[in-house]
Amino acid sequence: MWLITAFGFFSVVEKPGDRASGNLTVRARVHGDLDALRDRYLPELGPIEEGAGSDYRFRAQAPRDALARAVARSIDDLDYGNFKDAVADKQGASRAKLYGKVWQDLYELQTDPAFLESDPQADSHGGVVVSGGGKVLLREPTEHFAGYAWTFAKTAKKPGESPRDTAIRAVREKTGYAGEIRAIVPGTFATPSGSTGYFVLDARHPPAPANWQTAGLRWATWDEARDLIRQSANEAGRERDLAVLAAAQRAARRIPYREHPNVQPEDWENLRAMPERHTVLHPKLGYDPEAMWRIRRGFHPTVMEQKWFLVFTNDRLRMHRSWTGILIYDVGFAFDAKGGARVTEVVVNREPREYGCTDDREDATLIEAIIRGHLLEPLDAPVVDGIVLAMMEAVKPNYLGAPGVVTTLVKPVFDAAALATSGGGKRGDIDTAVDKVVGAFTGALPGYTRMPRWHTADGLGSYVRKYLAESTVGSVGDSLDEILRAGMAALVGKLREMLDGLVDDPAAEWQEHALVQLTALHQFVVAVLLGTNTVAYGEKKLADFAWQTVTAGDPGAESETVLLVGGEGGDVKLVRRSGEEGWEFRVETGESGLLDEDQDSATQERPWVATWRSAMKRLDAYPWPQLHPIAVHPEFHDRVLNALRQREKKGATIDWESWHNLLGSK
Repeated sequence: MWLITAFGFFSVVEKPGDRASGNLTVRARVHGDLDALRDRYLPELGPIEEGAGSDYRFRAQAPRDALARAVARSIDDLDYGNFKDAVADKQGASRAKLYGKVWQDLYELQTDPAFLESDPQADSHGGVVVSGGGKVLLREPTEHFAGYAWTFAKTAKKPGESPRDTAIRAVREKTGYAGEIRAIVPGTFATPSGSTGYFVLDARHPPAPANWQTAGLRWATWDEARDLIRQSANEAGRERDLAVLAAAQRAARRIPYREHPNVQPEDWENLRAMPERHTVLHPKLGYDPEAMWRIRRGFHPTVMEQKWFLVFTNDRLRMHRSWTGILIYDVGFAFDAKGGARVTEVVVNREPREYGCTDDREDATLIEAIIRGHLLEPLDAPVVDGIVLAMMEAVKPNYLGAPGVVTTLVKPVFDAAALATSGGGKRGDIDTAVDKVVGAFTGALPGYTRMPRWHTADGLGSYVRKYLAESTVGSVGDSLDEILRAGMAALVGKLREMLDGLVDDPAAEWQEHALVQLTALHQFVVAVLLGTNTVAYGEKKLADFAWQTVTAGDPGAESETVLLVGGEGGDVKLVRRSGEEGWEFRVETGESGLLDEDQDSATQERPWVATWRSAMKRLDAYPWPQLHPIAVHPEFHDRVLNALRQREKKGATIDWESWHNLLGSK
């Protein structure tokens, strides 16, 4: 229970062992609050223990009956008419203001209908199962019974059975998942035989086999679920399920971030298995039932900085690197009768192409830190800034966080500059193209969706100043319009410089050399406008681009890029050079979180190979199809496209929108 008083805030719980000793544990976040409790009402309070990093930093034990008398005495002393004013008098305005925020949050109890409603009373009940990654579980009825393509688990209530028990049973029987109710779906929904009430549940993985009434299961995003439900031929059932889906989505949003539903393996794409090269550690770690409840929920990263995807299945916690899906740690648990558990073993990845650490003690320390920091400590929802919103909303039409939209918007600037260099085009084409870019990002040009927090002088403007218009920073105004125009002017100047280099290079060809170099520059500019350039390019700036002179017929000439993809903190590149017997290929990587931040793969010597097949075999040592495509040599568009299709057939998930934008394919 919580005790929010005029002299302190306390959480009173019965921890393991308290009942046998007749005690209760009193927890606080401020040491002085426990001192005040002891001095005023509870001299029997035991020694105060401090646990840095725990939910409540300070705690002490007190006899249960003594604590009850202390609470009664504090009520006898109550003499104020306004609680927040009393807090301000005794503990100051800052504490009163903080308690006011709590009051505001709890005010929803009397304003939100979901809190006012009791469990739905209906003839049948069902469950909408959700995941920690924001997905919803749908079931495909056997032979599409009653005209349903995809629907939810529901069943009739048995005599004496509560609505909640009915919903849990329906989910268990028709999906195989053991579910726990997390929220009520308000209202009931009409059926031909009466009405159905629903609850939002999460579920533990893996499921048991579903009963004969279910032909298949599918985890889908809310939007995907709407499309799947619309396939049902049963018109009344289809509309009812769409209404249930919408109501369940609203209910699921009210689950606090730190109490998120259980994460499912289907929440993350391209999860890898533990490689053959591994080791086994035996750290001495144990957790009480409350901690294990949190550990079993797992962790789903929502921003780039959260580098781990953690999912619990059976009795194991699998810890994957979020960008690549590589499994680094596989932690086994043995549970006791009360629901607590101890770690039995940790299988650790030792494949050097996937993970560079070889220090067992360092791994043991990191495992404990990840469990504590990602699963046990109270987590606040990360601040989703404009950059992240751009990436999350990239599918929206004309949304200026979508790489395809920005790529198309910037391309006319490149086209106009190339035509001007060749003597073609019209006067003012470059200005027109620049005006469109500036108008779209500032809101002057209608038809584009902007991000208010990112498309500002402080957001996007700071990136353009630093990475594009660095040389003109001192003379640029403070408005986003002025900053963008300075950035576009710098880009046009760089394009003219590189195109002049092309003209002066007798060995250069447009398709083989110019298009590759200009495409790389184009992708860099797009990344700056999205705010994602530091992921693939680090601190590289526009000034660092220059025409790379082509030396014809020289086997020792500089290599040229065939394929460049970017990932978490680095990139993977396939290059070629002219050898004595034809073209040779080699894979190169920059400093990269693609393997591990402690592994420096840039210095590793890699041999040249003489065939495309051998080159792709070496490239497949890295998760290149899942990384962000940056550049592809025009001669290799078809080969790369065919390679992607082959890997998709083998189970790889491909971001086709990004690849098609780069390859010009459909």
